[in-house]
Amino acid sequence: MPSTHDTTDRHSVLVVDDSNVLRSILKEELEAEGFSVHLAENGERGLQLARDQRPDVVLLDLMLPELDGYDVCRALKDDEALSHIPVLLLSAKNELKDKLAGFESGADDYLTKPFFTKELVVRLRAHLRVKETLDSSRRLGEFYLELLFGIGSAITSPFKVDDDLEIILRQALVAAHARRGSILLLDRSVGALEVKGTLGYNGNSAPKVGDTCRISDKLPLVDLDNPDVPLGIRLYDDEVNKRVFIPMVAKEQLVGGIEIDLDDQPRTFSANDQKLMHALASQAAIFIENARLERDVRSMFMQIIVSMAGAVDAKDAYTHGHSLRVARVALLIGQQRQMPREEMEPMLLSAVLHDVGKIAIPDEILKKPTRLNKEEFEIMKGHAMAGAKMLAHIPALENVIPGILEHHEYWNGSGYPGGLAAEEISLLGRIIHIGDAFDAMTTDRIYRRKVKVADAMEEIVKFSGIQFDPECVKQLEQAYAQGIIFEELPDTTPTIYELIEQIQ
Repeated sequence: MPSTHDTTDRHSVLVVDDSNVLRSILKEELEAEGFSVHLAENGERGLQLARDQRPDVVLLDLMLPELDGYDVCRALKDDEALSHIPVLLLSAKNELKDKLAGFESGADDYLTKPFFTKELVVRLRAHLRVKETLDSSRRLGEFYLELLFGIGSAITSPFKVDDDLEIILRQALVAAHARRGSILLLDRSVGALEVKGTLGYNGNSAPKVGDTCRISDKLPLVDLDNPDVPLGIRLYDDEVNKRVFIPMVAKEQLVGGIEIDLDDQPRTFSANDQKLMHALASQAAIFIENARLERDVRSMFMQIIVSMAGAVDAKDAYTHGHSLRVARVALLIGQQRQMPREEMEPMLLSAVLHDVGKIAIPDEILKKPTRLNKEEFEIMKGHAMAGAKMLAHIPALENVIPGILEHHEYWNGSGYPGGLAAEEISLLGRIIHIGDAFDAMTTDRIYRRKVKVADAMEEIVKFSGIQFDPECVKQLEQAYAQGIIFEELPDTTPTIYELIEQIQ
C-alpha cells in the first residue's frame, strides 16, 4: 500500500516483538503511514537497535524471551541518551496491575492487544508531538546556555563594550588619517545620541563622554519622527565645523555614529574614504547590536537561573535569598584564591543553582521544624543528586554540575552523595560547601536562630580539615580579616548583577 504521507523526513519507529506476524503487520501498516520502521525480535536486539538507530519512538512487547518488556523499558529509561524516547508497551495483559507495572518501569503509554492500527498511529503521533515540543525547548535552552558560556569577554557584564568602542574609534581615525574624533551611541529611550568615547582632543571645547545631542544635530537630513519617510541614513559632512559624521546602522536602524574631526586636514572625504568608513561603521553597528542582544539574552537567562533558585526559596521563607548569599561568599573565596574569570563564571552559576534539587524534596521534610529522622534525612540527601540530574543533559553546564553534586561532600570523606574526600571533591564543591555552611549559620532557620559572623567563622575554622578544605578556610579567614566579610553581611542579599560585577 503506498504511503499518503510525506516521507522526506520520516519519523522512525522501533518495533520490539517476538511475533514474526505482528512485526510484519506493524512494519507494513506503519510504513504505509509514513514511518520508517526498525524491527527487533527480542529485548537484547531491541536495546542494541535503540542505541544504534536512536528511533523517535519504541513499540515494545511485554512478553519477550529472556529480557522482558519491563526490563527493556527500564534499560531504555536509565540510559541518558535514550531516556527521552517515548516507549509504548504492547501487551495482551489487560489487568490494572500489569499496566501499573508498565508505567512504573518508565513506559509512556500502554496499549492492549488486539488493537486497531489507527488507534496506535494516533497515539504514536501524539507522543511524537510531545517529544518534538520537548526537544525544541531543550535545544532552545541549550542554545541560551551555550551562548552564556561562549560569548567570551562580555560574559560578566550586562552591556560592557566601552573598551571595544575605543578600539572602533581608533580604527576609524587610522582609516580617515585623522587624529581626533568621538563615537556616539543612540539612547533609544530618549531619542538622543550620547558620546561614549573620544580620542585626540584637548581643551574645554572637546566633546566629553556623557555629552548628549539631538539626532538632527548630526544627521539634519534624517526625519526619524516621520515613519513614512525612508531613513536614507548616510554620511553627513559638516563643512562649517569641518567634521564628518558616519552613522552606524544595523537592520536599517540607527545605532549611533562615529564623528571624525577634519580640522587638521586640507581635504574632505573622498568617495573611497566614504566607502571605507561606511564599511567600518556597518561592522561596528553589527558588533554593538550583537552586544546588546547578548546583554538581553544574558539578562534573561540569568533571571531564569535566579528564578530556578528562587523556586526552592519559595518553598521555605527561611531560606529566601540563600543561594545568592552562598554565591557571594563563594565568589569572595574565589577572589582570595585569585581564580581566573573562566573558573569564577561556572562557580557563580553552580552556587546559585546548588540547591535546585530541593524542588524534588517534599515540603513536609523541607519545612520540618524539628530534626529530621534517619529516613527523612536520606530523602533530603537526595537533593544534590536530583539537582545534578536536572541539568545533566545540558552540555554547556558540564563544568557547573560538580558544585551542585558535591557541595555536601566532607574533606574527611564522611559527606554525601559520593563519600569523596580531600581533593577528590571538586574545587567548586569545596568552596560552595563553605558558603552554604556560612549562610546556614548566619541566617535564621525554621529549626534554630542565627549566630554571629564571628561565631560562624570560629565554627568553620574548628572543622577545617574535617568538614572543610583547610586552604579554602584560610581564604575565608583572609576575607574576614580584610573586612570583606563582616557582621552585617548576611543581613543583605545581593542581586545577580551585583554578583556578576564580582567577577569582572
